[in-house]
Amino acid sequence: MKQAIIVWVLGACSAITVSAQTWTTQIGFEGGFARVKAAGAGSGVYRDHVDLPGSGAAFPALFLVIPVASRVALEPNLSATHDRITESSGLIPTATTAEVRLSLRADVAIASGFYVAGGGGIRYLAMDNNHSVQTGILGAIGYRHNVGSNLGARIEARWLTLRRADSVLPSNQYSLLLGIAGSLRGIETRNAGRGPWRLRLGIAGGYVRTHLYGSVSGLSVDFHETALDFPGSGPTSPAKLFVIAPLAGRFALETGFGVQRTQEQGITLSDVHFAPRLDVAIAGGVYAAAGGNIRYLEQTGTAGFALAGANAAVGYRFPLLQELEGRAELGYTVFKQRRNFPFAENDLALLFGVSMPLK
Repeated sequence: MKQAIIVWVLGACSAITVSAQTWTTQIGFEGGFARVKAAGAGSGVYRDHVDLPGSGAAFPALFLVIPVASRVALEPNLSATHDRITESSGLIPTATTAEVRLSLRADVAIASGFYVAGGGGIRYLAMDNNHSVQTGILGAIGYRHNVGSNLGARIEARWLTLRRADSVLPSNQYSLLLGIAGSLRGIETRNAGRGPWRLRLGIAGGYVRTHLYGSVSGLSVDFHETALDFPGSGPTSPAKLFVIAPLAGRFALETGFGVQRTQEQGITLSDVHFAPRLDVAIAGGVYAAAGGNIRYLEQTGTAGFALAGANAAVGYRFPLLQELEGRAELGYTVFKQRRNFPFAENDLALLFGVSMPLK
């Protein structure tokens, strides 16, 4: 009996070694749930986030996997936002905020797609003239699986602790994240950006200038916001996550998505953005697009409501590494005011994106 058990254990260990998957160079993005809890025994202060893709408010959305050995890879993660808000009448002072999250960790493949990870992270936070830098450590365990020849998916449980910095309290973060990644094997480039449309999933970010105006109780409001967001970071408008589905000839249907839900001290804020449009290839990598927008907003204590809008854009798509495709796009989005939200909104955006084929 003992011999049988020993043989079984040795066989299992051998299977683990054989089935441990090697890493490949990949770029990807992730989103999901995160709970940020103030550190300290008995602390009941926390904030919950649901972001798709990751907005950068709780965790970076973009990651890069760099193999350093057959079972070990380095993974940097990055998100960055910078916002400046002004009100034309001067009744509300100008506010500037910036946040950068950067982490570097080692991923170790265990067996049959399972892996563990450990490393460190830095968070830079600036609010007007106040600047803080937090450092911390992180750990993770996850499962990854190939869903195509150059496409992979993963689900991961992650823990991050950040130490106190100036006026920023220490915190612990617990996350459950879903990630999608495309392979960067080799340095060969293809003419994907100049060819026909393909089924693709992508993420974008860049410069956005927002004009929000209207009146409340006879008082005029005129806000201007300037934002610079790393791909996958920032608010839901314009939508940072997109799916392109080819139709016929020069046409494709592109749908943008964005989901953000925050809950803190009994108050919940929800922001869901859905933006379908028609893309038309013109010549080379140049394209034009137009479509509509539906944005749903809800806050605890008030009824949720939807904003209707429209968007138009012109852009240029180009090949990156392997089957990855990049694009640069100038777009304009408008939302009309409604009775329970008497503000109109215009967004002018210069966005840069990267997409990967889904088949």
